[in-house]
Amino acid sequence: MHPGTLFQPAPQRFARSAEFTNPIAPGADPWVVRHEGEYLWCFSDHDRGVVVHRSRSLTELGPKHNVWSAPDVGAYSAQIWAPELHRIGDRWYIYVAASDGRNENHRMIVLESDSEDPTGTFSFKAELYTGDDPSLACDNRWAIDGTLLDLGGTRYFLWSGWERGCDQQWLYIAPMSNPWTIAGPRTRLCDNDNFVWERVGETECGRGLNEGPQILQRDGRVFVVFSCSASWEPGYKLGLLELLPKRDPLVPGSWRKHGTPVLQSSARTCGVGHCSFVKSPDGCEDWIVFHAKVSRRPGWERVVHAQRFGWTDAGLPNFGTVVDAGIPTARPSGDRRAAGLPVSSFVRGVRVVDSVDEASGAPVEAE
Repeated sequence: MHPGTLFQPAPQRFARSAEFTNPIAPGADPWVVRHEGEYLWCFSDHDRGVVVHRSRSLTELGPKHNVWSAPDVGAYSAQIWAPELHRIGDRWYIYVAASDGRNENHRMIVLESDSEDPTGTFSFKAELYTGDDPSLACDNRWAIDGTLLDLGGTRYFLWSGWERGCDQQWLYIAPMSNPWTIAGPRTRLCDNDNFVWERVGETECGRGLNEGPQILQRDGRVFVVFSCSASWEPGYKLGLLELLPKRDPLVPGSWRKHGTPVLQSSARTCGVGHCSFVKSPDGCEDWIVFHAKVSRRPGWERVVHAQRFGWTDAGLPNFGTVVDAGIPTARPSGDRRAAGLPVSSFVRGVRVVDSVDEASGAPVEAE
């Protein structure tokens, strides 16, 4: 944890009616999936491994289980970023970025569960090919933020990658032959700088940056909600791509980018990005989970938010505006915590600070 942020969990209190407040936990790049009445949260563990939390409530992470630790040395020993947990067949798979400690060597790897238990141990399965060679045999490329798309029984892998050896991030897609094997060279989904709001610094001269693709499907339509601008800046936000009807997702031009962000910073909450989607406990509501920065200063100290979203008459996701920290919000429908059971109040334990006084260790509050 960097000295710019202090997290101090507050004592337990009783839920007031059926409400909770954001943020619900410290952390970044949240991934959550609902399985057999429980929520499984997947996070990087200090860039050195992967943990899975198990909870019956969408507004609490629950107990933490260490499911995989990176080796001490080697190609997948460091910078473990943005893991996602997916069930395929009778096994669980985790897709996660890893490197040897140098960012330019980031690759996407697959971990496979050793049993049917998503909180049990996982083993390294494969490195995914994310380059351009038609034979898939050489010149693999930088990749992070991998996720899956299942379309008509065909599985695809999506991620954020570099074109070559330069720090320029685009969104890519490739077909898969099984959960750990890419079956063809990549296709770029779109340009990364169509709009100023996608660019680092949100200026005309800033470079485009697209990452964190997430799949959202409804009524036969396929959307990709992606993060853009710069994760270390307050202007980080979410944009929207849509697969055109009856089009091949591997063909350039099959995707249309919407012209405005779908979720962005408010006056009090900034750096909104890297989301995932999940249903409420009773399956009646759609929820988005994302992270936000705790300070407008450059950096990566972040916390996890969750909020309900809806759909427009035109069939597009409507995320509305960010529900700021500390605002009482109705719990997901069917949440058993709404009955007044004791819950943790996390938001009261978060203070945003600029630095720590070296002599006393006391926080210096942000302006």
